[in-house]
Amino acid sequence: MRVLRNLLITLICIALVGAAVIFGYFQLHGHREKALLEEGLALMEQGNYRLAREKFAEGQQYENSITRHLATDSLEEDLYKYVAICDFRLGEMDEAASIYDRLLRIHPKDPLLMQGRATVYAAQGQMEEARKLFDLAIGIDSSDYSHIYTAAMTLRQYGDPETGRAYLETLLAEHGEELDPLTKGQALCFVGRYKEAEEILSGIANPDMQTTFLLASAREYNGKHEEALALLDPYEDQIAAYPEMLDLKGTALCGLGRWEEALALFEQALPLAQEGTALQQSILFNRIAALENLRDFAKAKELAAQYSELYPDDARMNRENLFLQSR
Repeated sequence: MRVLRNLLITLICIALVGAAVIFGYFQLHGHREKALLEEGLALMEQGNYRLAREKFAEGQQYENSITRHLATDSLEEDLYKYVAICDFRLGEMDEAASIYDRLLRIHPKDPLLMQGRATVYAAQGQMEEARKLFDLAIGIDSSDYSHIYTAAMTLRQYGDPETGRAYLETLLAEHGEELDPLTKGQALCFVGRYKEAEEILSGIANPDMQTTFLLASAREYNGKHEEALALLDPYEDQIAAYPEMLDLKGTALCGLGRWEEALALFEQALPLAQEGTALQQSILFNRIAALENLRDFAKAKELAAQYSELYPDDARMNRENLFLQSR
Protein backbone atom coordinates (compact mmCIF):
# COMPACT_ATOMS: atom_id res chain seq x y z
CA MET A 1 0.00 0.00 0.00
CA ARG A 2 2.85 2.36 0.88
CA VAL A 3 4.51 1.66 -2.50
CA LEU A 4 1.27 2.42 -4.30
CA ARG A 5 0.82 5.65 -2.35
CA ASN A 6 4.40 6.74 -3.11
CA LEU A 7 3.88 5.98 -6.80
CA LEU A 8 0.70 8.05 -6.82
CA ILE A 9 2.47 10.98 -5.13
CA THR A 10 5.30 10.73 -7.68
CA LEU A 11 2.84 10.80 -10.59
CA ILE A 12 1.06 13.82 -9.12
CA CYS A 13 4.39 15.65 -8.74
CA ILE A 14 5.34 14.86 -12.32
CA ALA A 15 1.96 16.16 -13.51
CA LEU A 16 2.35 19.36 -11.52
CA VAL A 17 5.84 19.95 -12.86
CA GLY A 18 4.62 19.29 -16.39
CA ALA A 19 1.73 21.69 -15.95
CA ALA A 20 4.10 24.35 -14.64
CA VAL A 21 6.39 23.89 -17.64
CA ILE A 22 3.47 24.10 -20.07
CA PHE A 23 2.08 27.15 -18.30
CA GLY A 24 5.49 28.79 -18.40
CA TYR A 25 5.79 28.03 -22.11
CA PHE A 26 2.41 29.57 -22.84
CA GLN A 27 3.15 32.57 -20.64
CA LEU A 28 6.58 33.18 -22.17
CA HIS A 29 5.32 32.97 -25.72
CA GLY A 30 2.19 34.93 -24.89
CA HIS A 31 4.37 37.75 -23.59
CA ARG A 32 6.47 37.61 -26.75
CA GLU A 33 3.34 37.71 -28.85
CA LYS A 34 2.07 40.80 -27.04
CA ALA A 35 5.50 42.40 -27.36
CA LEU A 36 5.40 41.86 -31.13
CA LEU A 37 1.94 43.42 -31.25
CA GLU A 38 3.20 46.48 -29.38
CA GLU A 39 6.29 46.73 -31.61
CA GLY A 40 4.06 46.59 -34.67
CA LEU A 41 1.76 49.30 -33.34
CA ALA A 42 4.75 51.57 -32.66
CA LEU A 43 5.95 51.06 -36.23
CA MET A 44 2.46 51.88 -37.54
CA GLU A 45 2.57 55.18 -35.67
CA GLN A 46 5.84 55.92 -37.50
CA GLY A 47 4.22 55.10 -40.84
CA ASN A 48 6.37 51.99 -41.35
CA TYR A 49 3.53 49.68 -42.32
CA ARG A 50 5.67 47.10 -44.09
CA LEU A 51 7.86 46.39 -41.08
CA ALA A 52 4.83 46.57 -38.79
CA ARG A 53 3.14 43.87 -40.84
CA GLU A 54 6.22 41.69 -40.46
CA LYS A 55 5.98 42.04 -36.67
CA PHE A 56 2.30 41.09 -36.72
CA ALA A 57 3.05 38.11 -38.98
CA GLU A 58 5.68 36.93 -36.51
CA GLY A 59 3.11 37.24 -33.75
CA GLN A 60 0.69 35.18 -35.82
CA GLN A 61 3.26 32.39 -35.99
CA TYR A 62 3.12 32.18 -32.21
CA GLU A 63 -0.65 32.12 -32.46
CA ASN A 64 -0.57 29.26 -34.92
CA SER A 65 1.70 27.17 -32.71
CA ILE A 66 0.14 27.93 -29.32
CA THR A 67 -3.43 29.20 -29.38
CA ARG A 68 -4.95 27.81 -32.55
CA HIS A 69 -6.99 25.29 -30.54
CA LEU A 70 -8.53 27.89 -28.23
CA ALA A 71 -12.21 28.64 -28.80
CA THR A 72 -11.64 32.39 -28.71
CA ASP A 73 -8.54 34.52 -28.80
CA SER A 74 -8.93 38.29 -29.09
CA LEU A 75 -5.19 38.75 -29.52
CA GLU A 76 -5.24 36.62 -32.65
CA GLU A 77 -8.06 38.73 -34.05
CA ASP A 78 -6.21 41.93 -33.15
CA LEU A 79 -3.19 40.73 -35.10
CA TYR A 80 -5.35 40.06 -38.14
CA LYS A 81 -7.06 43.45 -37.86
CA TYR A 82 -3.73 45.27 -37.82
CA VAL A 83 -2.39 43.20 -40.70
CA ALA A 84 -5.46 44.29 -42.67
CA ILE A 85 -4.74 47.94 -41.89
CA CYS A 86 -1.12 47.50 -42.99
CA ASP A 87 -2.21 45.77 -46.20
CA PHE A 88 -4.58 48.65 -46.87
CA ARG A 89 -1.89 51.28 -46.24
CA LEU A 90 0.49 49.41 -48.51
CA GLY A 91 -2.09 49.36 -51.29
CA GLU A 92 -2.67 45.60 -51.12
CA MET A 93 -6.44 45.85 -51.19
CA ASP A 94 -7.31 42.27 -52.09
CA GLU A 95 -5.35 40.99 -49.09
CA ALA A 96 -7.02 43.50 -46.76
CA ALA A 97 -10.45 42.63 -48.15
CA SER A 98 -9.84 38.92 -47.58
CA ILE A 99 -8.99 39.48 -43.91
CA TYR A 100 -12.01 41.73 -43.30
CA ASP A 101 -14.30 39.21 -45.00
CA ARG A 102 -12.94 36.44 -42.78
CA LEU A 103 -13.38 38.48 -39.60
CA LEU A 104 -16.88 39.59 -40.61
CA ARG A 105 -17.91 35.95 -40.97
CA ILE A 106 -16.98 35.57 -37.30
CA HIS A 107 -18.43 38.92 -36.19
CA PRO A 108 -21.08 39.89 -38.79
CA LYS A 109 -22.43 42.81 -36.72
CA ASP A 110 -19.15 44.47 -35.75
CA PRO A 111 -19.37 48.13 -36.92
CA LEU A 112 -15.59 48.65 -36.84
CA LEU A 113 -15.00 45.67 -39.11
CA MET A 114 -17.77 46.90 -41.41
CA GLN A 115 -16.10 50.30 -41.45
CA GLY A 116 -12.75 48.77 -42.39
CA ARG A 117 -14.28 46.66 -45.16
CA ALA A 118 -16.24 49.65 -46.47
CA THR A 119 -13.03 51.65 -46.66
CA VAL A 120 -11.44 48.93 -48.77
CA TYR A 121 -14.49 48.91 -51.04
CA ALA A 122 -14.11 52.67 -51.51
CA ALA A 123 -10.40 52.34 -52.27
CA GLN A 124 -11.25 49.73 -54.91
CA GLY A 125 -13.75 52.10 -56.53
CA GLN A 126 -16.79 50.11 -55.36
CA MET A 127 -18.55 53.13 -53.94
CA GLU A 128 -22.07 51.69 -53.82
CA GLU A 129 -20.87 48.74 -51.73
CA ALA A 130 -18.93 51.13 -49.51
CA ARG A 131 -21.94 53.36 -48.89
CA LYS A 132 -24.19 50.40 -48.05
CA LEU A 133 -21.72 48.99 -45.54
CA PHE A 134 -21.07 52.40 -43.95
CA ASP A 135 -24.83 52.83 -43.58
CA LEU A 136 -25.08 49.44 -41.85
CA ALA A 137 -22.21 50.28 -39.47
CA ILE A 138 -23.76 53.64 -38.59
CA GLY A 139 -27.17 52.02 -38.04
CA ILE A 140 -25.79 49.37 -35.68
CA ASP A 141 -24.04 51.89 -33.43
CA SER A 142 -25.70 55.23 -34.18
CA SER A 143 -24.59 56.73 -30.86
CA ASP A 144 -20.92 56.47 -31.90
CA TYR A 145 -20.61 59.51 -34.13
CA SER A 146 -17.03 58.63 -35.06
CA HIS A 147 -18.46 56.06 -37.50
CA ILE A 148 -20.25 58.87 -39.33
CA TYR A 149 -17.13 61.03 -39.51
CA THR A 150 -14.98 58.13 -40.73
CA ALA A 151 -17.55 57.31 -43.41
CA ALA A 152 -17.67 60.94 -44.53
CA MET A 153 -13.88 61.29 -44.67
CA THR A 154 -13.43 58.02 -46.54
CA LEU A 155 -16.08 58.77 -49.13
CA ARG A 156 -14.61 62.23 -49.72
CA GLN A 157 -11.13 60.76 -50.03
CA TYR A 158 -12.24 58.38 -52.78
CA GLY A 159 -14.45 60.67 -54.80
CA ASP A 160 -17.86 61.04 -53.15
CA PRO A 161 -17.70 64.17 -50.99
CA GLU A 162 -21.41 64.89 -51.45
CA THR A 163 -22.56 61.83 -49.51
CA GLY A 164 -20.00 62.50 -46.81
CA ARG A 165 -21.13 66.09 -46.48
CA ALA A 166 -24.75 64.98 -46.25
CA TYR A 167 -23.86 62.59 -43.41
CA LEU A 168 -22.30 65.39 -41.37
CA GLU A 169 -24.82 68.09 -42.22
CA THR A 170 -27.49 65.75 -40.86
CA LEU A 171 -25.39 65.00 -37.78
CA LEU A 172 -24.91 68.70 -37.02
CA ALA A 173 -28.58 69.50 -37.61
CA GLU A 174 -29.96 66.64 -35.50
CA HIS A 175 -27.32 66.23 -32.78
CA GLY A 176 -25.22 69.41 -32.85
CA GLU A 177 -26.00 70.36 -29.25
CA GLU A 178 -24.98 66.99 -27.81
CA LEU A 179 -21.73 66.50 -29.73
CA ASP A 180 -18.44 66.65 -27.86
CA PRO A 181 -16.12 69.49 -28.98
CA LEU A 182 -13.79 67.27 -31.02
CA THR A 183 -16.55 65.54 -32.95
CA LYS A 184 -18.32 68.83 -33.60
CA GLY A 185 -15.06 70.45 -34.68
CA GLN A 186 -14.41 67.58 -37.08
CA ALA A 187 -17.85 67.90 -38.61
CA LEU A 188 -17.63 71.68 -38.92
CA CYS A 189 -14.23 71.46 -40.64
CA PHE A 190 -15.56 68.91 -43.09
CA VAL A 191 -18.54 71.04 -44.14
CA GLY A 192 -16.39 74.18 -44.42
CA ARG A 193 -17.54 76.09 -41.34
CA TYR A 194 -13.98 76.85 -40.29
CA LYS A 195 -14.60 79.88 -38.07
CA GLU A 196 -16.98 77.92 -35.87
CA ALA A 197 -14.61 74.94 -35.90
CA GLU A 198 -11.68 77.09 -34.81
CA GLU A 199 -13.65 78.56 -31.93
CA ILE A 200 -14.74 75.14 -30.64
CA LEU A 201 -11.40 73.37 -31.12
CA SER A 202 -9.50 76.21 -29.45
CA GLY A 203 -11.37 75.49 -26.23
CA ILE A 204 -10.21 71.87 -25.92
CA ALA A 205 -7.76 71.50 -23.04
CA ASN A 206 -4.58 69.45 -23.52
CA PRO A 207 -5.25 68.68 -27.20
CA ASP A 208 -3.67 65.62 -28.77
CA MET A 209 -2.03 65.60 -32.20
CA GLN A 210 -5.30 64.88 -34.03
CA THR A 211 -7.06 67.81 -32.37
CA THR A 212 -4.09 70.08 -33.00
CA PHE A 213 -4.07 69.11 -36.66
CA LEU A 214 -7.76 69.93 -36.99
CA LEU A 215 -7.27 73.29 -35.30
CA ALA A 216 -4.30 74.03 -37.55
CA SER A 217 -6.47 73.15 -40.56
CA ALA A 218 -9.21 75.51 -39.42
CA ARG A 219 -6.73 78.34 -38.87
CA GLU A 220 -5.08 77.76 -42.22
CA TYR A 221 -8.44 77.93 -44.01
CA ASN A 222 -9.16 81.11 -42.05
CA GLY A 223 -5.96 82.61 -43.50
CA LYS A 224 -3.94 82.39 -40.26
CA HIS A 225 -0.85 80.81 -41.81
CA GLU A 226 1.62 81.66 -39.05
CA GLU A 227 -0.73 80.40 -36.33
CA ALA A 228 -1.26 77.15 -38.22
CA LEU A 229 2.49 76.63 -38.50
CA ALA A 230 3.00 77.41 -34.83
CA LEU A 231 0.60 74.59 -33.97
CA LEU A 232 2.36 72.10 -36.25
CA ASP A 233 5.98 72.93 -35.40
CA PRO A 234 6.10 70.94 -32.12
CA TYR A 235 5.07 67.83 -34.09
CA GLU A 236 7.78 68.12 -36.74
CA ASP A 237 9.10 64.59 -36.18
CA GLN A 238 5.68 62.96 -35.94
CA ILE A 239 4.10 64.56 -39.00
CA ALA A 240 6.81 63.15 -41.25
CA ALA A 241 4.72 59.96 -41.39
CA TYR A 242 1.42 61.71 -42.20
CA PRO A 243 1.02 63.03 -45.75
CA GLU A 244 -2.10 65.04 -44.87
CA MET A 245 -0.14 66.94 -42.21
CA LEU A 246 2.79 67.51 -44.54
CA ASP A 247 0.36 68.85 -47.14
CA LEU A 248 -1.23 71.18 -44.60
CA LYS A 249 2.12 72.51 -43.42
CA GLY A 250 3.21 73.03 -47.02
CA THR A 251 0.01 74.94 -47.73
CA ALA A 252 0.64 77.21 -44.75
CA LEU A 253 4.19 77.85 -45.97
CA CYS A 254 2.81 78.75 -49.40
CA GLY A 255 0.55 81.28 -47.71
CA LEU A 256 3.67 82.93 -46.32
CA GLY A 257 5.50 82.81 -49.65
CA ARG A 258 8.01 80.20 -48.47
CA TRP A 259 7.75 78.23 -51.69
CA GLU A 260 10.96 76.17 -51.55
CA GLU A 261 10.18 74.84 -48.08
CA ALA A 262 6.62 74.09 -49.17
CA LEU A 263 7.78 72.26 -52.29
CA ALA A 264 10.09 70.07 -50.21
CA LEU A 265 7.14 69.08 -48.01
CA PHE A 266 4.92 68.27 -50.98
CA GLU A 267 7.69 66.09 -52.42
CA GLN A 268 8.01 64.37 -49.05
CA ALA A 269 4.26 63.81 -48.75
CA LEU A 270 3.59 62.48 -52.24
CA PRO A 271 5.06 58.95 -51.86
CA LEU A 272 3.11 58.51 -48.62
CA ALA A 273 -0.29 59.35 -50.09
CA GLN A 274 -2.43 56.60 -51.57
CA GLU A 275 -3.00 56.74 -55.29
CA GLY A 276 -6.34 57.96 -56.55
CA THR A 277 -7.28 59.80 -53.35
CA ALA A 278 -8.30 63.39 -52.79
CA LEU A 279 -5.18 63.81 -50.67
CA GLN A 280 -2.92 62.75 -53.52
CA GLN A 281 -4.76 65.18 -55.82
CA SER A 282 -4.25 68.02 -53.33
CA ILE A 283 -0.53 67.33 -53.00
CA LEU A 284 -0.03 67.11 -56.77
CA PHE A 285 -1.88 70.39 -57.31
CA ASN A 286 0.01 72.19 -54.54
CA ARG A 287 3.34 70.97 -55.88
CA ILE A 288 2.58 72.47 -59.28
CA ALA A 289 1.54 75.77 -57.67
CA ALA A 290 4.80 75.88 -55.71
CA LEU A 291 6.84 75.27 -58.87
CA GLU A 292 4.98 78.06 -60.65
CA ASN A 293 5.79 80.52 -57.91
CA LEU A 294 9.43 79.41 -58.02
CA ARG A 295 9.21 80.21 -61.75
CA ASP A 296 10.13 76.69 -62.79
CA PHE A 297 7.53 76.83 -65.53
CA ALA A 298 8.93 73.97 -67.60
CA LYS A 299 8.61 71.49 -64.74
CA ALA A 300 5.24 72.92 -63.71
CA LYS A 301 3.93 72.55 -67.28
CA GLU A 302 5.12 68.93 -67.45
CA LEU A 303 3.47 68.02 -64.14
CA ALA A 304 0.30 69.93 -65.03
CA ALA A 305 -0.10 67.83 -68.17
CA GLN A 306 0.26 64.65 -66.10
CA TYR A 307 -2.23 65.99 -63.56
CA SER A 308 -4.80 66.76 -66.26
CA GLU A 309 -4.61 63.17 -67.48
CA LEU A 310 -5.41 61.95 -63.97
CA TYR A 311 -8.05 64.59 -63.19
CA PRO A 312 -9.42 65.93 -66.49
CA ASP A 313 -12.44 67.59 -64.86
CA ASP A 314 -10.52 69.79 -62.43
CA ALA A 315 -11.43 73.37 -63.44
CA ARG A 316 -8.61 74.81 -61.33
CA MET A 317 -5.97 72.96 -63.32
CA ASN A 318 -7.61 73.92 -66.59
CA ARG A 319 -7.04 77.56 -65.59
CA GLU A 320 -3.47 76.79 -64.53
CA ASN A 321 -2.77 75.13 -67.89
CA LEU A 322 -3.98 78.23 -69.72
CA PHE A 323 -1.60 80.33 -67.61
CA LEU A 324 1.32 77.95 -68.15
CA GLN A 325 0.84 77.92 -71.92
CA SER A 326 1.69 81.63 -71.93
CA ARG A 327 4.96 81.19 -70.03
